[in-house]
Amino acid sequence: MTLAFEKFMLEYGMTGAEKADGYSPSAFLELDEREKKIVFSLLVKELPWSAEWLFPLDPDAALIIAKEKEKELRGNGYAHVYKLQQFIVKYSGDLVYQAHMIEDYPNYDEDLKPRVVDAIHCTPKNSATAEFFKRVILTEVTTDAVARASRHFLDDLSFPNATGEEKNIYRRLMNELRSDGLKDKLGAIRYVEKWRAGNN
Repeated sequence: MTLAFEKFMLEYGMTGAEKADGYSPSAFLELDEREKKIVFSLLVKELPWSAEWLFPLDPDAALIIAKEKEKELRGNGYAHVYKLQQFIVKYSGDLVYQAHMIEDYPNYDEDLKPRVVDAIHCTPKNSATAEFFKRVILTEVTTDAVARASRHFLDDLSFPNATGEEKNIYRRLMNELRSDGLKDKLGAIRYVEKWRAGNN
């Protein structure tokens, strides 16, 4: 038995906050082939939470299992299905699963919505993600989700935030995007989109 396997088994048995911290990368280094199969089967039992660690062990097998689990859990507002979808997109490039993330967003419990917003930000930037972030900014009531969507909207469009003047404008836009006023939000979005059109 390798030290890596012993470390994994120790972390696998943890509970509460320690378990929530996830696994150490070193728990997967130097596993032998037999141990990798055992670890893989244990991580499958923890899906969707364990998707991040499952894929590096065996991407092809993980993709098959993750797609099956995603199909089974979609629509459950308390399951972390977005984790599966995020890593399916990462390892397959299939943007259908990015579309699933966006479609599923309204069904999530309020506590999970900010995490879903972050997970969508971790998928490829495109017009669908930009429109998603705008929709969250304009319609979402979960303040943390709105704050994250605002930051991702600006960052995905590469809005500058380096010089002192740029930082001031960035902060002003963030405040307007997160405000309660629809007029302020729409004004900030128009400002960013006009800037983007002039810098393409």
